Amino acid sequence: MRARLTVGREGEVLVPPREAEALGLAGGGEVDLVSARGAFALLVPARADAPRAWFAGSLGALNVPEVIQFVFTSLKTGVLLLAFGEDSARAAPDSPARLRRKSIYFRDGQVVFASSSDPADRLGAMLRREGLVADEELERCARHARGGRPLGQVLVDEGALGAGQLYEAVTRQVREIVLGAFVETTGEFAFLEGPVDDATAVKLPERTRELLLAGMKRLEEAEAARAATTPGPGEPEVTIEIAPPEPAAPARASGPFETYRRIFLRVHRALSEAAHPERSADAPASAPSRGADATARLNGYLEQLPEKRRAPFEGVRVTEDGDLDVAQVLGNVSAAGAFRGAAARARALEALDELLAFALFEAKSRLPREQAEALLREVGRMQVGKA
Repeated sequence: MRARLTVGREGEVLVPPREAEALGLAGGGEVDLVSARGAFALLVPARADAPRAWFAGSLGALNVPEVIQFVFTSLKTGVLLLAFGEDSARAAPDSPARLRRKSIYFRDGQVVFASSSDPADRLGAMLRREGLVADEELERCARHARGGRPLGQVLVDEGALGAGQLYEAVTRQVREIVLGAFVETTGEFAFLEGPVDDATAVKLPERTRELLLAGMKRLEEAEAARAATTPGPGEPEVTIEIAPPEPAAPARASGPFETYRRIFLRVHRALSEAAHPERSADAPASAPSRGADATARLNGYLEQLPEKRRAPFEGVRVTEDGDLDVAQVLGNVSAAGAFRGAAARARALEALDELLAFALFEAKSRLPREQAEALLREVGRMQVGKA
């Protein structure tokens, strides 16, 4: 979103009404301004339990699955704010796309609630789609809800739903809000770390790991549907002459895969230094034994994996200097055929995350506490592109 800010006489920051609504601040009130000078500013509603930390960016750099994967693997508690649609500078003035936003709440990396401004995500719309409440009952209860009472409470009070049925409906609603976010490709995100409200938390039937795989499957289906789109009636057909294919270049890591490769190199170096504290990080390359112990430990984990979890790492091992062919992990998952496209990327990243969890466990076991904590913080910064 792009908006012009005006500073008032009393120092207040004035935001245009439509942009304020898109930020969830249509009613005004106090806000906290989190800023990185010259690069980024984030407005968040002021509250007593202000976020301890945050990170934000464009979905063009990190997509929704990658952001959720990070929150899940780092066991963070807080809310992920998502805004979808075109840049407001290019969107039409009355475009509803600028106002679509979702909030996904996490406790220790697990999804516990979600909300959305999209009418299709509302409780009534979901109940109608699922056929859980008759249309006439929904319309009757919706009239009572206009007085400020939540629709769910009205449905229970009016006997249209039991309390248990309402809870089940809300869990379905939360699940669909989360999975629907996976197919969005344009917008911004911000994760605010801090406590979540226990009063709204629900227990989803799936853990975040399963939600990630389900969401990536939905994204894969959406991508396949877009790829299958053919020219409509009256549209000219285009003939393209395809040159003979050149030999395929070796697969290279990119994006989050390259990040994992860099993280493994860093953790391997830390483990090597713990095994040989007498050797400095600048020791000459003529001493290969320096990393042998760390390499053996990481490869030992790969060699002892159960059969059903071994396929992604077939033929992949950690080298003496800590390098790992992360591109081959993705190639193995794709070649197996069970996952394709975005779903294959998600499964490969999940496999790499399992190896990373073991590597960090080793680091916490073998490094002095302060060094281990510093390493964990550094890995966290690397995962969000800050190191």
